[in-house]
Amino acid sequence: MSSFPSPKHDDIKENRVIEGLKAIGQGMSTVLSHYFRPPVTLEYPEVMPDLSDRFHGRLCLLTKSDGTDLCVGCQACARVCPCNDLIQIEMHRDAAKKPVIDQFTIDIGRCIFCGNCTEVCPVDCIKMLPDFELSDFSREALVLDKKDLTLSGEESDHWRLVHGMEPLVE
Repeated sequence: MSSFPSPKHDDIKENRVIEGLKAIGQGMSTVLSHYFRPPVTLEYPEVMPDLSDRFHGRLCLLTKSDGTDLCVGCQACARVCPCNDLIQIEMHRDAAKKPVIDQFTIDIGRCIFCGNCTEVCPVDCIKMLPDFELSDFSREALVLDKKDLTLSGEESDHWRLVHGMEPLVE
């Protein structure tokens, strides 16, 4: 047996070297093609991204112009939510048989921001804001109650005007 490499072995090594140089050339051409383009990176948080009007962010409860509750407690949002027990609503009726919401909580830590609750609401009181910075240090802080969710009458009217709706004065 001879200790010299066979000619086939040398051809295989040479092909691997050529393939490696081609791959390096392709990678460098990609880098060079991107080098002269303008950057697309935003200097977040100094520059906030432009979000679509249909962006699904933090949930909120709209009110009437005078600040009174718009929610009628039908619990349609809780029934349609794919995450079980994410929306909790407790209510009672006052002497005039009007619904009074005692408790309205949403666990946004478990929310998948699908928007089903906003679509099914018969009085259009639950909406999604363009807020996306929702992180916190504890899971308990991600459970929002009625006070955290409810917008004031002015904020609700502003939201309606931005989205092409009339203020709700009753």
